Amino acid sequence: MGGFIYRWRRPIIAILAVMVLSVSLSLTARIRGHVVALSNLVGTVLSPASASLAFVGHQLGRGVGGIGQLFVLQQENRALQQKLVLYNSMKLELEELAAENSQLRGLLNLKAAASGWQLTAASIIARNPNSWFDTVVINRGSNAGIRPGMAVIVPEGVVGRIVAVSPITATVMLVLDPESGVGAVDVRSQAAGVVVGRDPVTGTLTFQLFSHRPDVLPGDAVVTSGYSEYYPPGLLLGQVTSVSKTDYGLTEVATVTPSVDFNRLSTVLVVESHPSGASLPPIYGGSTP
Repeated sequence: MGGFIYRWRRPIIAILAVMVLSVSLSLTARIRGHVVALSNLVGTVLSPASASLAFVGHQLGRGVGGIGQLFVLQQENRALQQKLVLYNSMKLELEELAAENSQLRGLLNLKAAASGWQLTAASIIARNPNSWFDTVVINRGSNAGIRPGMAVIVPEGVVGRIVAVSPITATVMLVLDPESGVGAVDVRSQAAGVVVGRDPVTGTLTFQLFSHRPDVLPGDAVVTSGYSEYYPPGLLLGQVTSVSKTDYGLTEVATVTPSVDFNRLSTVLVVESHPSGASLPPIYGGSTP
C-alpha cells in the first residue's frame, strides 16, 4: 500500500491541488457575488442621501456666494448714501450762498437807489426764541452812529426800528410786535391808519383805519405814511389780504401780509438819515411820486 502511494504520489498531489484550487475559486466567486450585492445594496440605500448632500452643497455654495454679493451691494449702497449726503450738503450750501448773494445784491441796489439816504448795513446776530417776532439784535451800535428811533429796512420793505443801543449792538423792534405802531397809508386810495403787529404765529399785521368808510380793498399795497417820527414815507409794509369791521362795527380794519419774510432775515439796513420828505422808488416798495 505504501509503495502504491509512493509510486502514484505526483498524480495524487496534482489531483489534490486541482481540487483545492477549484474549491478556492468557488468560494471566491460566492464571496465576490455577496460583496457586489452588498455594494449594490449600500449604493442603493445611500444614493438618495448622496444626491441630497450634493444638492445641499450646491445650494450652500450658491448661498455663500449670494451672501458675499449682498455684502458688496451693502458696501456700494453705503458709499452711495454717503455721496448723496455730501451732495445734499453741498446743494444746501450753494442755495444759502445764492440767497445771501441775492440779499446783498438787493441791499446794494437799494443803497444805490436811495440817493441822499445814509444807510448802514448790519447783520442780525441774535434772536430770542421766546420773542422771535418781536425783536432782533444787530451788530452795529452807537460806535457806528446808530441811535434809538432809527428805521430798519430791507429791499422788500420795513423791518422795524431801533429801540435800544449799546456801543457795538442794537435791538430792533419788529413791525410784527403788537407794541410797534406804524403810520400807514393805502397806496391806491390814500386811506390812512396805523399798522400794528397782529398774530405772531401767522406773522400778519393789522391795518387800523381812521376813516369810518375807508376805500381799502384786498390786494392794495400799504406803505408808511411819513407822519411818524421814526419812518420816512413810502416804505412798503405789505399787502391787504382782507377787510372787516371792528367788534362794535364803528370802523374797519384790514389784515396785511408783510412784504418782508421775517423768518429769513440776515442782513438789514439802518436808516441813519434821509432827505426831508423823500421816499424810495416804487420798485423798492416806495409809493408812486
